[in-house]
Amino acid sequence: MSDFQDLSADERNLLRAALDAPLVERDPAVLGLCLRLCGRRLLQRAGSAAAANGWSGSPHAFVLTRDGWRQIAAEHARGPLRRVG
Repeated sequence: MSDFQDLSADERNLLRAALDAPLVERDPAVLGLCLRLCGRRLLQRAGSAAAANGWSGSPHAFVLTRDGWRQIAAEHARGPLRRVG
């Protein structure tokens, strides 16, 4: 699993956006980032499995994988440290 810190700011923002809804952007630059995240197994195409589970959106949309969820959760858990003083 890749470290969240190894990702670019744009890639991290896409993963966070995928928490809210599947990514269906048609912009070539965003599509390239989505495909790169697919290569790291952090995103995947929604595909026929999503349709079989009742989702009526585009099968070409990108959704988070389990590893993607773990990356987001790990980043959230790290959060900024508070100084007590």
